[in-house]
Amino acid sequence: MQKCECCFLMHAGWLAVWLGLLAPSSGGSRRFLNYTGDIMLGALFPIHHKGSGGAECGKIQLEDGVQPLEAMLYTLELINRNPDLLPGIKLGMIAYDSCDSPAYALEQTLDIIKGFIAHYSEFHEPEFQCKDGSTPKFRGGGFDKVVAVIGAQSSSVTIQVATMLRLFRVPQVSYMATSPSLSDQNRFPYFFRTVPSDVNQAHAMLEILRQFNWTYVSVVHSDNEYGNHGFEILSSLAGRYNVCFTAAQHIDKENFSDRDYDGVLNNIVNKTEVRVVVVFADKFMTQKLMDAAGRHGITRRFVWILCDAWNAAPTHRGIDIAFRRPMTGDGKMQQPPADTSEAQNDERVLEGALAVQPLSRNLAGFDTYFKSLSPSHGTINPWFEECLREYCRRQHSGAHYRLPSLQIQGDMTSPPEEITTWTDITSDSTTGATTLETPETCEQHGGRRYRQQKYLHFVRDAVYAVAQALHNLQASLCGPGFTGVCEDMRHIDSDLLRTYLANVTFNDEGGRPFKFINGRDGPPRYSILNFQRDSNGHRYHWKAVGNYTLDDNGLPILNIDHDAISYRKGEAFPTSTCATPCAMHQVKIQQREDTCCWRCRSCGKYQVKVDEYHCEDCAMGSLPSHDHSRCVAIPEEFIDYQNPWAIAAMAVASLGILATVFVLVIFWTYSDTPIVKASGRELSYLLLVGTLASFCVTFVIVARPTPFTCGLTRFFLGFCYTLCYAAIVTKTNRIARIFSNRPISPHKTRYTSPTSQLVITALLTSVEIVINVSWLMYEPPSVTHSFPTRESRLLICEGLENYSYMVGLLYPFILIGLCTAYAVKTRKCPGGFNETRHIAFTNYTAIIIWLAFVPLYLASTSNSIRVVTLAISLSLSGLVQLGCLFSPKVYIVLFKPEKNTKEVVMSQHRSSSYLATPTTANQTPVPVVVSAGGMHHVQDASDVTVSAGSVVAELNRKAQQHKLRPQYSPQVARTWRGRPLPTPMGQNSPVHNQSSTSSIREEDSIDISEQASTKSSPA
Repeated sequence: MQKCECCFLMHAGWLAVWLGLLAPSSGGSRRFLNYTGDIMLGALFPIHHKGSGGAECGKIQLEDGVQPLEAMLYTLELINRNPDLLPGIKLGMIAYDSCDSPAYALEQTLDIIKGFIAHYSEFHEPEFQCKDGSTPKFRGGGFDKVVAVIGAQSSSVTIQVATMLRLFRVPQVSYMATSPSLSDQNRFPYFFRTVPSDVNQAHAMLEILRQFNWTYVSVVHSDNEYGNHGFEILSSLAGRYNVCFTAAQHIDKENFSDRDYDGVLNNIVNKTEVRVVVVFADKFMTQKLMDAAGRHGITRRFVWILCDAWNAAPTHRGIDIAFRRPMTGDGKMQQPPADTSEAQNDERVLEGALAVQPLSRNLAGFDTYFKSLSPSHGTINPWFEECLREYCRRQHSGAHYRLPSLQIQGDMTSPPEEITTWTDITSDSTTGATTLETPETCEQHGGRRYRQQKYLHFVRDAVYAVAQALHNLQASLCGPGFTGVCEDMRHIDSDLLRTYLANVTFNDEGGRPFKFINGRDGPPRYSILNFQRDSNGHRYHWKAVGNYTLDDNGLPILNIDHDAISYRKGEAFPTSTCATPCAMHQVKIQQREDTCCWRCRSCGKYQVKVDEYHCEDCAMGSLPSHDHSRCVAIPEEFIDYQNPWAIAAMAVASLGILATVFVLVIFWTYSDTPIVKASGRELSYLLLVGTLASFCVTFVIVARPTPFTCGLTRFFLGFCYTLCYAAIVTKTNRIARIFSNRPISPHKTRYTSPTSQLVITALLTSVEIVINVSWLMYEPPSVTHSFPTRESRLLICEGLENYSYMVGLLYPFILIGLCTAYAVKTRKCPGGFNETRHIAFTNYTAIIIWLAFVPLYLASTSNSIRVVTLAISLSLSGLVQLGCLFSPKVYIVLFKPEKNTKEVVMSQHRSSSYLATPTTANQTPVPVVVSAGGMHHVQDASDVTVSAGSVVAELNRKAQQHKLRPQYSPQVARTWRGRPLPTPMGQNSPVHNQSSTSSIREEDSIDISEQASTKSSPA
């Protein structure tokens, strides 16, 4: 794969070379600077302006072209003289003129590419050779030593060059290209720069707007990659700084006329009320915009915020001027020349403007170096003669010239100096000839002082970055302390050098540590400039009033000296806002006419402010803070032992517990009495335990909701009812089976023993246990929050506010129905066994309670009422069971002991059909069977079954025939265990034999009395 890629690069390189050879030459052989060394750096500088009218290059650039080139030469001399940096290695350079044109710059770069291809052929894959077999060298071999390229200056040129150098893996370090697109690691993996990206410039401009509280701003940007990308960055970041851009305008350098620039200004003036305009365009378009403002007399309305690009582009006159009219001999001010009227207009328009420029800093020692250059320097710099000629021409021409560059008074990092950036030149040029002199000589003759460009330190940093990377590479490949180029450094791998470049660290011109941000971009370093008049009001100049750099923590920070900044004759800067700021709880409602203008609207009662334009409802269970900035959780509410409702429920439950314990003690104390035996002691105890559990569950229900308490509540809510009514069902079922109206059978009734009854009750209760356990496993108990109102947040058990809690009550309701049915069926049992009315009343009352409380539970929105409803319902049901089932028996035991006897317990109900056949002791019974209204005598009594009612009727009829008082009634017809019940008023009653006709056998007794033998009662 590597080999194929290398082949592809080689063929691509040759294609580029052939295209370069076929391209038309720019006027003869190319000029380039060759400063020889052991290791070479390529360089591209805009020595000339971009050509016009078909010409590739225009006039020479003294400040933006020659000065950066000489700054690189000066830096190389410093490095080569430093024994601690690249010891024994001389660093050289090969420089070309880009003419600030992407196409021309690509053509010049081809020479560097050819040298790199020759180097690749020598050290990688030799694909071609000379006729004598030697390795080919391009132009004598100096070009094949190039390891990196410094430049270019403008972003448009740099992007084109970086695209080509990427194909050949040549590292490139730019000193002025600021386009954000160059930060793309995928597109430009070998690109570095010592200036910050325009993203940082956008941050600096927005930080200025925020510091002056300018929130309502217009923007004018160029319709090219630089301007459009810059505007996109400004727009995307504006929200962070609370800035709104309105009426954004774009300008086109190629297609815009003066009328178009007038239209741009008219749109801003007529459609907005802004007082601040950000200009993100180059120098030419910015100048045109200022001219339009001067033509319309817009000199005091706007504060202009300018970017760094307007100083990079060439023009015939600049906007960075300071105007001073010279004094005449009599002390009066001279009238300015006619061609300065536009300049004065520009001054008035720009006064108070702010500009964000790469950090302004002098390159130490460069002034002395540059002024000492003589014409002989042309042997090194092929453009120096042209440069010197143009420089001296300007000094001796006597013409008024406006220098196309920023000249700055003061420096936030260096002592301020008095600078005049435009002067009235009146030198004498009578000879008509121009003599080549040094810049210093030209100054002496013409009175014009040389000024250093303030961004040359970025060139110095670019050269030092490569030099320091090579130094680190030398120490790694050759070993510490090695001097010169070792064998391993004869070929420097581009990828390895790129790695060292990305991690390089050194001190910049200001002595601060320099390191590439994200391994490719320069750190934020900007100067904030202010265009102002001097103290006497006659001259204008740009003055450094602040900077935007990294602080000690590595974070960008804006520093502005408000004492040094000035607007118009000391006036305060205007405000630029469309509306007053909204309160903390208010949002902006944008106007349709201008989206940067708004009216304020308060967020709703339950809303928070999400951003400047939107409110959002708080979630249920939370309320807005006092400033509506965030949602605050409502404190949890839950019923606990201190709640008045809970106290009332616990009071009722406590009363029930005391009553239950009292009944339990009474039953335990009188457990051997007939009335307690007849009630079924074991089942009664079980019933009392269920009732006691009903009262105790109240304390669980009203406790703070937790998964544990919620699980207990769900389980015991139905379990308590089931335990109680399972005991009642078992009890009534046994009585019904014993006293059932069936033929007299010699067989014992089954499953009537206490153990059997407990087993039956357990089986009935186990159904509820299975239901509850399955329910808890299917839906584990948990707690949740309920929101009955918008301002409440209740902590409740999951399912408390829906119908799921009714699941555990379904089965108890079925048992209640069975209890009612069996109670009706045993309504004619003996008095001690007959609890029909009591059970029925208990069931009816329980149903009424639940019919009353369940709707209240389901319809209530109060958590307290819901919880108390459950607790009170259980307690009332328990109290009803105590009152209806146990209180009559307790009353008899305590207050009517005469009724706590076997005879009273066995006394027959009036409508009872459970009667034995009466007989006398000395008489063989003659069963009489009444059939269809007639009397039939049966010969064999053992084969006859006589109903108790028929026997009683027959005996009473015969007693009337003998004029005797009726001796038999439903109350005295039956005997208990062979002994006749007492007859009223002491009368004698016949003695009956109950050996085989009694319908209640010994084994069917309910433990009322001990076993007794059958015997007759005396008359």
